[in-house]
Amino acid sequence: MRIALNPIMVGLLAATLPFVPAHAAERGQILVNDPAGNTHVTLDNGDTVTYGGDTGGAIDVTGAGNHVQGAGVTVTANEPSDPLRFRNRGVRARDGATVSLTGSTVKTLGQGQFSDALEAYGAGTLITVRDSDISTRGELSSGASATAGARIVLQGGSVTTTRTSSGLMADGAGSSIEATDVTILSEGGNSGTGALARLGGRITLNGGTVTASGSWGYGLATVGANAWITATNVVIQGADSGMGLEVRGGHVEIEGGSISGRDAVALAADGTGSGSASAYFKARNTTITATGRGRIALNINAPNAAADLEGVSLSSIEPNSMGVWLPSTGTVLVANRFDITAASSAVDNRRGHATLTNGTLKTLGMSAPALYLSRLDGGAAWIHATHVDIETLGYLSAGAQVSLEDPNSTDLADITLRDSRVSTQGTFAYGLSARGRYASLSAINSDIKTTGADATGLLVGDRADTLLDNSRLTVEGERSQGIWSSLDTAGAINTVVVRNGTQINTQDGVGLLASGADHTFLVSDSSITARTAGNADTGVLLHSRAAQVGTGVLESGQVTLDATRATLTGDVLADSGAVDVALKSGSVLNGALVQRGSGRVGNVTVDNASTWNMRASSTATTLANAGTVAFAAPAGGTGFKTLTVNQYAGGGTLVLNTWLGADASPTDKLVIDGGTASGNTALRILNAGGAGGETQVGIRVVETINGGTTAADAFHLDAGSTGYRASADTVSVNGYDYSLMRGGNGGAASDWYLASQFTGTSTITPSPDPTAPGNPVDPGNPAPPIAPPDFQPVRPAPLPGGKGVRNVSPESGAYLGNRLASARFMLHALHDRTPSYDGACASDSQACGSGRRLWSRVEGRQDSGLRLAQGRVAIDTDSRVMQLGGDLIHAPLGSQGSVYAGLMGGYGDARNTSTSTLTLPGGGAARVRARGKVSGYSLGAYGTFYQNDATRMGAYADTWLQAGRYANQLDSELGTARYHSTVLSASLEAGYAVAPFAPGSALGPVVVEPQAQLVYSRYRADTATLQGTRMNSGNDNAWNARVGVRLYPQAAPNAPAVRPFLEVNWLHGFGNASVNMGPNTLDATPSRNSLQLKLGAEGRVGRAVQVSGHVFGQAGNDNQRGYGGMLNLSYRW
Repeated sequence: MRIALNPIMVGLLAATLPFVPAHAAERGQILVNDPAGNTHVTLDNGDTVTYGGDTGGAIDVTGAGNHVQGAGVTVTANEPSDPLRFRNRGVRARDGATVSLTGSTVKTLGQGQFSDALEAYGAGTLITVRDSDISTRGELSSGASATAGARIVLQGGSVTTTRTSSGLMADGAGSSIEATDVTILSEGGNSGTGALARLGGRITLNGGTVTASGSWGYGLATVGANAWITATNVVIQGADSGMGLEVRGGHVEIEGGSISGRDAVALAADGTGSGSASAYFKARNTTITATGRGRIALNINAPNAAADLEGVSLSSIEPNSMGVWLPSTGTVLVANRFDITAASSAVDNRRGHATLTNGTLKTLGMSAPALYLSRLDGGAAWIHATHVDIETLGYLSAGAQVSLEDPNSTDLADITLRDSRVSTQGTFAYGLSARGRYASLSAINSDIKTTGADATGLLVGDRADTLLDNSRLTVEGERSQGIWSSLDTAGAINTVVVRNGTQINTQDGVGLLASGADHTFLVSDSSITARTAGNADTGVLLHSRAAQVGTGVLESGQVTLDATRATLTGDVLADSGAVDVALKSGSVLNGALVQRGSGRVGNVTVDNASTWNMRASSTATTLANAGTVAFAAPAGGTGFKTLTVNQYAGGGTLVLNTWLGADASPTDKLVIDGGTASGNTALRILNAGGAGGETQVGIRVVETINGGTTAADAFHLDAGSTGYRASADTVSVNGYDYSLMRGGNGGAASDWYLASQFTGTSTITPSPDPTAPGNPVDPGNPAPPIAPPDFQPVRPAPLPGGKGVRNVSPESGAYLGNRLASARFMLHALHDRTPSYDGACASDSQACGSGRRLWSRVEGRQDSGLRLAQGRVAIDTDSRVMQLGGDLIHAPLGSQGSVYAGLMGGYGDARNTSTSTLTLPGGGAARVRARGKVSGYSLGAYGTFYQNDATRMGAYADTWLQAGRYANQLDSELGTARYHSTVLSASLEAGYAVAPFAPGSALGPVVVEPQAQLVYSRYRADTATLQGTRMNSGNDNAWNARVGVRLYPQAAPNAPAVRPFLEVNWLHGFGNASVNMGPNTLDATPSRNSLQLKLGAEGRVGRAVQVSGHVFGQAGNDNQRGYGGMLNLSYRW
C-alpha cells in the first residue's frame, strides 16, 4: 500500500502524534515530496516499510528540506512487475532531500536492473545510515548510489550486492559516499564491484572490508576523469577471477589495509571511451597481493597512468605472476620503502618511468628478472633504483635486465642502480643484463652477486651501454663469468665501462668474456680478480672467443682492454680475434697473455707508471714497455717463463728471474720473433736461487729468432737487480759478478747474455772510487735459499782467446780481510811483551823492585798485496792493537831459573779495503771496492820460564792462550752486512840466548838469540748475508810458524840506558784463509813464506819503568808485504 503524504496530512499527523502511543507499524511506501520542504517524517523502531510498485523507492523523499528518519526500521523494495522495464529502490532521496536511518535494514528484492538499496540524487541530497544492513539483489544495481552531486554517509553495518552490482557507487562530479567501518560484500555475481567511483564521483572508506566474491568481481574501481576513492585501513579483496582494485581513470589513495585479488591492482584506460583521463594510484603502508597464476599485483596499463607507493608490500607468487607491469607510454611508478615479491618479474617496464628507493625486490621463478625494462616503442623508458635490495632465485633469472626491442628508435631504455644490492641464485642467472643499441644499464655504488653454475654477473649484448661505478661484482659458481660482452652482428661494438673503485671477483670463471665482433672494456680506478676453482693464480681475466650465431659462428674482431689505475688479476686468453691491452697511470696486470687457434694478442702497452706481472709464458705481437714487465718468480726454482713478441719497444723495466750459475742455468727470457727490440730497457735480474759460477758464453736472457734483431743499446742492467754493483754495472752473487753483454762471449750477435767470465784481454779503465756507504739498512734474516732446479749443466765448447777471466766480487776480499785481521790481532812474541834486558835488574835490585811486572803495548801495522786465487781481488788492511797485562806469579825454579805467569787483555781494530778488477763488455774494466771493519776484545793468560832469570842468558820458553770476540762489518755498493766472530789462539815459543864471541873483543857483548814459535788459531763467525749472498769462513783452523834470530848487546851494570836490537824472522803459513760464498769457495793466495825484519831499542826510565819499541817490515811471496811498529811500556816492582 502506498502512503503519500501531502502537507495537510502531514500537519494532521503531526498534531495527533503526541497523543498516540508509539508502536511498530507495517507501512507501505513513504513518499515525501513537499514542495515547501517542510516535511519531516520519523519512523518508529520496528516499523517495516514494504513497497512493491514499479517506480520510486520504498522510502522516497524529494526536495530540499524534506526529511525522513528512523531507527530499527526494515525497508523492503520488492521486485517490480516488469524487471526489465521498471526499477525500484529501497531508499531514494532526491533534489536536496535527506534521509537518516540507524540500526535498520534496507533491501531490494528481485533481479531488476538499477534497483539500488540506497539512492541519492542531486546536489544537497544526503542519506545517512548507521549500523545498518544494506543489500540489493538486482542487476546493475548498487547497495548505495550517489549521483549528480548527492552524498551518502555510512557508518558501521554492511552493504551486500549480487551479480553485476556495486556495493557503493558515486557517479558524477560532486557525488560522494563516505563509509566508515562498513562491511561491503559483492557476492555471487559476474563483474560486481565493492565500491565504484565514476566521472568525478568520490568514495571515502575508513576501516571495514570490501569483498568481491563472485566471478570477475572487483573490490574497488574508478572510471573516468576525477573519479576518486580514498581508503584507510580497509581490507579489500577481489574475486577469484577478479581484481582487488581497477583504476580506469581517476584517483585512488590507499592508506594501510590490504588489497588482494587474482589481479590485485590495475590502472587501465578510461572506461568512458574519451581517453583523456589518466589513472593515478597512491598507496601508503599497504599490502597488495595477486592470487592468480600468471597475474599481476600492480598493472599500470594505461597511457600516462601513475602509481605512487610508500611502505607497500606487493606479492605475486603464483607461477608466472609478476609484481608491477608498466606496458603503456608515459606510465610512472614511484615506490619508496617497498617490498615486492613475485614468481616472475618484480617490475616489468615497457614504456614507462620507474623510480624505486629504499625497497626490496625478490623473484622466485625461472626466467624471472627482478627489474625488467624492455622498451617496445614510444619515448624513453627507464628504471632508477636507489637503496634497493634485489634477489632472484630461479634459473635464467636476472637481477636487472634491460633490452631494446625497437631498433629504429634512438630513445634510451635505461636502468640505473644506486647504492643497491643485487643477489641472484640459479643456473644461467644474470646479476645484470643489457641488450640492444640505446639500451643502457648502470650500477653505481652497488653490490652485485651471482651464485650458480654458468651464471654471469653482467651480460652486455647488441651494443648496449653499461657502467659499473664504485660497485662490487661477485660471481660464484662453476664456469660463471664476471662480465660477458656478446655480439651477433659483424662490425658491431660493445663498450663496457668499469670505474671509480669497482671490484669484480669470480670464483670459477672468466673475469671478462668477449664473444663475436668488437668489444672495448674501459677499466679505471678499479680491480678485477678472476679465479679458477677459487684459485686466483690460475684464473682467466679476459677471454676472447667466437659467438654462436644460429648454426654458424661469428669470430671476435678487435677486443680492447683499456686499464687506467686498475688492478687486474688473471690471464688474457685469445681464442678468436685480436686482443689489445693497455695499462695506464699505475695499472697492474697479474697474469699471462695466451693466444690459441685463430686468436691473437696484438698490441700490449705498459706506460711508465704501470706494471705487468707475467705469471706464465706469454705471447704478443707488439709490446711497448715504458713501465715494468715483471716475470713472476718460479716456484721452487722451476717454472721459468718466456715472453715472445714480434716488436718490442723499451724504455721501462723488464724483471727476469735467473738461476745465476753457469751457461746452462735456467732463466726467464725475452724472445724477439722476427722483429726488432729498440729503446733502452732496464733488465732487472733477480737471482732465483743460483749460487753463482763461471760462464763461458753466458746465460741468455734475450733471444732473437726468425731474423729478429736488437739494437746495440736496447738493454742495460737495472739498479734493482740482485747484488747490483753500480760502479761496474754488474750483478753479484756468491762472489761472482755478472755483466749484461750483447752477444755474450761468442754467442749470437743480437742476443743478450749474463756473463761472469771473459776471454781475451781487456783494457782496465779505473772507475772513480765509489762513495763510502753511509748507514746502510740491515737486510735482516734472509729467506731460505730456493732448492736448485733439476737440470744438467752442459759444458760449452772452449772459446777462442785463451783462459777466461773470472769476475769475482770485492765483498769476498773484505770478508777475508776481516778474517785475517781478527786472527792476527793478538799474535805476539815473548819480547813484544817483555824486554830482552829485564835480567839486568839482577845487578841493580834496588832499581828494579821485587821482580813482578805490569806491562802494556800498542801496535799498528799496514798490510797489502793480499790477493784471492780467483779473479783479480786485492786486499789492503790497516790494524791497531793495544794489550795490557801483568804478572800474577813469580817463582824461582832451580838455582837460577824463574817462572812467571800472568793475565792479559787487549783491544783490536782493523779496517780493510778490497778492490776487485772486473772485466766489462767491450774490453773495458772497472775497479770496484768493498770495505771491511772488525773490532773487539780479547782475554788471555801467559806463562814464561827463564833458565837464568838474572841474566836472561840460556834457554827460555813461553806460552800463551787467548780468546777474542769481534764485531765485523762489511760495506759495499750492495749494502751492509754485520756479523760477529770469535778467535781462539795458542802459542808455544822457545829460544836460547848465547854470547858466542870472545869476551873483550869488539863483538864480545853481542848476544845471539835464536827463536822458534808455533801458533794455532781457530776462527768462528756468524753467517754474513748481503743481497742474498751468504758468507762463511771456509777454513777455520790455521797454523803459523816463526823461526828467527835476535841480536842485542849483553846487559852490564855500566851499559848505556838505551840498547838497540835487530831481529830477523822467517814466517811460514801452513794453510790459507778462504770464504764460502754460498756454495762457492774463494781462497786467499797463500803467503807461505815471508821474511820479517825488526829494528828497535829498549831502555829504562827511572828505577822501575822500562820502554821498548821497534819498527818492522816484511815481504812474502806474491808481492805480499807489511810494515808497522810497536811501543811497550812496563813497570816492575
